[in-house]
Amino acid sequence: MARYDVAVIGLGRFGSALALRLVEEGREVLGVDVDEAAVDALADRIDHLAIAEARDEETLRQLDIRPDTLVVLGMTPVAASLMTATALNELGVREIWAKAGSRQHVEALTRLGVSRIIQPEREAGLAMASEILHR
Repeated sequence: MARYDVAVIGLGRFGSALALRLVEEGREVLGVDVDEAAVDALADRIDHLAIAEARDEETLRQLDIRPDTLVVLGMTPVAASLMTATALNELGVREIWAKAGSRQHVEALTRLGVSRIIQPEREAGLAMASEILHR
């Protein structure tokens, strides 16, 4: 069993909200970001944090990411997301979820075998349209 239930890589608005909610529910979460300020902002609320560029297999190993860790990619930059997903695949991680910013990003993540892909802005827009249509 992995040391962490979930690893969230990319602690912007999306990743930090996700990580904090999981911690509130008692999950063991590893939060990872290259931005020291993003990590520092969560230091008093998340026990396991790392400042790291998680684009390669060795870094992921050092972070104790294992094949049974659910990993969520919370970053939008396509290159970082795809490189990290590729490294996670090389490490044998079985379940990768990701945030995507465009249709092309979704397509590339799908080809890499990412289990679950979310487009938050698109999905929020569709949800709001549905609310308006059902008023």
